[in-house]
Amino acid sequence: MDDISKKLTEYIRTELASGQSEIDAETSLAGVIDSTAIMELVVWIEGECGFDVEIDDITPDNFGSITKIHEYIKRNLPKS
Repeated sequence: MDDISKKLTEYIRTELASGQSEIDAETSLAGVIDSTAIMELVVWIEGECGFDVEIDDITPDNFGSITKIHEYIKRNLPKS
């Protein structure tokens, strides 16, 4: 697990999922975090990772689990 994945998992567990510590990388986030939490997550990703999340990218394919979010972040990180 790399640094982004660790930070992402910790942020979702502590800030968005109401203390549900049973969340792992493959847990479906549907029903765990609500639409407001998704928007908080988008703001966190934009600040932490340095790119804008497009509204059309907020789909279950990109935001359905921690693994999917991590893959989305890796695909969209600015190339240095």
